[in-house]
Amino acid sequence: MNNIIVVGSANVDLNSYSSSLPKKGETILGHEFKTSLGGKGANQCIQAAKLNQSHRQIHMVCKVGQDDFGKELIHNFQKTNVRYSSSDVYSDKHTGIATINVDSEGENTIVVCPGSNHDLTASDVEKQLNSILENDTGGKDGVKNIVLTQLEIPLEAALKAMKVGKECEALTILNPAPAPQTSLDPEFYKFVDIIIPNETELKQLVPDLSSASIEDMAKGLLDKGFQKAVIVTMGKDGAMIVERMDGENVQVSMVSAPDEVKDNQDPVVDTVGAGDSFSGALSHFIASGLSIADSAIKACGVAGLSVRKQGAQNSYPHADELPECLRVFASSDASAVDGPKKVFTFVTGNKKKLEEVQTILGGESMNFELTNKKLDLPELQGNDPVQVAIEKCKLAAQEVNGPVFTEDTSLCFNALNGLPGLYIKWFLEKCGHDGLNKMLDGFEDRSAYAQTVVAFTMGVGEEIHTFDGRTDGKIVAARGPLDFGWDPIFEPNEGGGKTYAEMTKEDKNKISHRGRSFEKFRAFLSNM
Repeated sequence: MNNIIVVGSANVDLNSYSSSLPKKGETILGHEFKTSLGGKGANQCIQAAKLNQSHRQIHMVCKVGQDDFGKELIHNFQKTNVRYSSSDVYSDKHTGIATINVDSEGENTIVVCPGSNHDLTASDVEKQLNSILENDTGGKDGVKNIVLTQLEIPLEAALKAMKVGKECEALTILNPAPAPQTSLDPEFYKFVDIIIPNETELKQLVPDLSSASIEDMAKGLLDKGFQKAVIVTMGKDGAMIVERMDGENVQVSMVSAPDEVKDNQDPVVDTVGAGDSFSGALSHFIASGLSIADSAIKACGVAGLSVRKQGAQNSYPHADELPECLRVFASSDASAVDGPKKVFTFVTGNKKKLEEVQTILGGESMNFELTNKKLDLPELQGNDPVQVAIEKCKLAAQEVNGPVFTEDTSLCFNALNGLPGLYIKWFLEKCGHDGLNKMLDGFEDRSAYAQTVVAFTMGVGEEIHTFDGRTDGKIVAARGPLDFGWDPIFEPNEGGGKTYAEMTKEDKNKISHRGRSFEKFRAFLSNM
């Protein structure tokens, strides 16, 4: 089972509420005071735990004081089924404290006195992570364990969390808050897969680009060496994702909460902890098999719900409080786990393609039955493969009236700005292998990429999930068997000099665009 381990701070928040925030030297009257549990690490851990409805384990690696505040934090971990090391959790220092002022608009200022949090050492982190992660690299579905940390603990402890996480083959996530006063240690770049700054933290992390656009700053941060993605949280505007795709390509996308959440008329009362809600929820959804983009959309929605209540952890929604649009397989019948397998329909009339997909999805070990159906769907036009896949899946769902997935594949020549793209089937029928090669006559650049987008839905009106896979290569004269589309003319960069057609099924599936997209799909299905 893929688990989530949070390494970070645990504080008690002292919250005061007033109509405005005090200016320097000013004393104002507040109208309410509350004590609540917080700390960026504990917040993110509790949000992940509240969303968890599987056998996944949620662990917290932290230090608290041997005082009443510390006891309260430990009691809350126990109440929410968060695991911790009872022999390593206590410090001789006071429990971390955060004083938080919140105005009538929900905006806030925060001062943190770290106390026991600064007693968490790199050796503490290494010992506990190794104990949790040794001999456990994640779920059998291919979804990895996740190690998540922040910077309210000593930097060397946060860095050790990322380093040990990578050594144990976990997905590593850094929320760089509070941003360091000096530049971030370059060692982080090697061990962090995903970094989640807000706009202010982003500027502090790339000071030489602070006057540039958010997109350029995020790209600049990714260029420092982070492994997978930069996700910039932007409050009510959602998040910007700058993600490494296969090869050197970078994809930029803006995401926000689903409309059902954005249309919520309840007022924003407190933004404290909303960023932590996002990070904890993102980790939960990624661990559930969703893509980074789909996870970020749902995490925006979860964070959007949290700001409708006061406090941090107190405001975080439980899984059973989520609207349908924020659930993973919300419409599936959990009571039927031990009953007959669900039947998923793959829209294709190509038996070879069906066999390939059956192999990728696990063959006889699949926890569902796979069938296929040839549908005469209209040929949708467009340059965005993901959007075309979504629209096609909607049409297929109306025909099948049940769980269904479609697959759209593109072959894109870089010299031709992406053509043939989605129209490769038509071009192959009209031009053949030789004609496709001749399209690049006169061009030195014969590089190309193959892309597959799988789109899946549980039925008519249900949410559509997409899974994108890409492989870079080049166009060559046809080699190998000629009976499977354009495989004979595509030589992947990772194929050892062979075309797809010359490779064994097993070797091809490891690196192919279709294999990569369906691996993401398989991980998603395994968590239903």
